[in-house]
Amino acid sequence: MEKLLILPKDRRLHNLLSYFSYYTPEARSNVKFVIIDMYSPYISLINKMFPNASILIDNFHLIQLISRALNKTRIMIMKNDKKNYNKFKRYWKLILKSRDQLDCSRWRKFTCFDNLMTEVDVVDYLINSNEELRNTYQIYQQLLYSFKNKDFEIFENALNNNNKVISEYMKTSIKTLKTFKPYIRNTFLNNYNNSYIEGNNNFIKVLKRIAFGYRSFLRFKARIMICKGIILPKIKEA
Repeated sequence: MEKLLILPKDRRLHNLLSYFSYYTPEARSNVKFVIIDMYSPYISLINKMFPNASILIDNFHLIQLISRALNKTRIMIMKNDKKNYNKFKRYWKLILKSRDQLDCSRWRKFTCFDNLMTEVDVVDYLINSNEELRNTYQIYQQLLYSFKNKDFEIFENALNNNNKVISEYMKTSIKTLKTFKPYIRNTFLNNYNNSYIEGNNNFIKVLKRIAFGYRSFLRFKARIMICKGIILPKIKEA
């Protein structure tokens, strides 16, 4: 069962090195896998502190990277297309959706469109209105499929497909994916992920937001640990 063990003050390298130094070299050498987001300083930290560990990139961050690239492309195209502006703005979720999850059988009326259409029709209309968006969308769908099905061959083909004009946002994302390619391969070969940690991160962000921030990190840490049931609040006797 997963358990929250530590809440470091920040992710600066020297603080993380100091924390993990408390563990013996023998204990650190027994670590087999470390799952991270695409934050380069973590690589040097892991290689130094966990010499026998395989580095994996969390699947959530891979999908998030390409989704943001496609969405920024959509916004860029939308701002220059007065005719389809409202359509791009209204149906952005369909563009980001996995192609195999779009409804292609149920015909219905969509706002901003005159004729009966399916979700696939709406997406096809929007992406075909701009060549750069269409090509970027196709690369996005290839990468999305490879992440969900752990197909490294399709992943490599998508990275090496330089024959089409795609947005600068997606080019930057592809460059990042190429940088972390060896670790992404490890991700495809294993079923580990950071879902529990990402859930905790979201919980902490919400707690910080509703509290309008904390002046003291120690008080903030105590609040988190109390809410998670790790420690019990000290109640003053009357």
